[in-house]
Order: sequence, then structure tokens, then C-alpha cells
Amino acid sequence: MLRAFFALLFCFCLMTSLVLAYDTELSDTAVREAYFLGQRGGDKTRDFFALYTKHPSRPKKGPNISEIRLLTPLAQVVQISSQVTSGYSAQQARLDYQHRGDTVLLVVHIEFTPTYGPFEAEHAAKDAAKVKGITLRPDEFWQDFRYGIKQRADWIEPRSIHGEPDYGASDSFGNGGLVGAWVYIEYDAHNVASDDTDVSVFTTDDQEIQESFDLAKLR
Repeated sequence: MLRAFFALLFCFCLMTSLVLAYDTELSDTAVREAYFLGQRGGDKTRDFFALYTKHPSRPKKGPNISEIRLLTPLAQVVQISSQVTSGYSAQQARLDYQHRGDTVLLVVHIEFTPTYGPFEAEHAAKDAAKVKGITLRPDEFWQDFRYGIKQRADWIEPRSIHGEPDYGASDSFGNGGLVGAWVYIEYDAHNVASDDTDVSVFTTDDQEIQESFDLAKLR
């Protein structure tokens, strides 16, 4: 009876490890290695992120979803370290990870195009500032899009979502100002299996931009 119990326990642990195989509950060593990889920059860091990043084809019309990233807990440590190269320590990276917890982060970059730019019809945003009869697109335009990930046809509920406007010194229209947005959707890592994962972005002109990731091949 006891032998059967331990056999079942072993099978359960094995199944659990297969379901969630990318790195969670990161050790101090794993965080430290991820920190230094981010600080190093260069080809090794770019090669690392290539596995977590997709660049969808540019559409013939409408907004351009130029980049989609799906970041595991370890990949987030690398990303933050790569963005803060001055005055950022391995100890702080560890504290940040502990505060953040084990999450999977979906990052979406939206860019304006000649057919979807910083201006929109006045009736679509009555409260936005108007210039000569043209309505400026609000900074929160990204909220009109829908985002999600699914595994085996099941959508996964996000823990949080937020975005920030992307400003350029000079955009493709010859003007400075709003050129797009970055959107961040956070998921509890324990709800995201180490499996094939489909990411979808639904644009305001009824297009679905979809990319796939194999989380079983990521750390």
C-alpha cells in the first residue's frame, strides 16, 4: 500500500514538472546569472531574447503590432537588468524578483502607420484635444485593443494589464509626439503551463494578430 502511494506521488510530481517546466522559484544563483546576462548586453543578450520575441508581419493597413514578447520569470530578470545598467546590483535584482513573484509577462508594441496614425475621427474621441477639426488620438488608445494568451483552446485570465504611450522625437509623419504604445499583460506563472502558447492581439479594425511560443523550450 505504501509503495503504491509513493508511486502515485512520484507520478504526480513528474506531471507537475512537465506542466510547469520553465524556471520558477528562482534560486539566488539563477537570478544572479540572469542579472549579469542583462548587464552584459551585446550578442549574447540579443540571442537570448530572440527566443522570447516575435515580430509579426507589417499589415497592409491599420496599426502595426511590431513586437510581441512572452517573458518567463527568469527572462524578466534579464530584461530589467538590461534596461537599468547604471547603479543596479544583483542584490537589487533579487529583491525586485521577490517583490514581483513568479509571473509570465506578455509585452506588445503597437506602432502607428500611414493608415493608423496620431489622428482619428472626432466622433471617436470627443474628449481629446482637437486641432483644425482633427482629433488627436489619446495616449490610452491601446485600451481599445484586446490581448490574450491561450493554451489548448483555453484563454488564461491575466492578473493585471497596463500600458504606456510611446513618444518619438520625429515620427514617420514628420512630427514629434505619440508614435505608438507599449502594453504589458501579467499572468500568474502557475496558471501558464510549459506548453505551446498562442498569443493574440485584436486590433481596432477587427484584425487578429497571432503568434505562437513553445514555453517548454524556454527557461
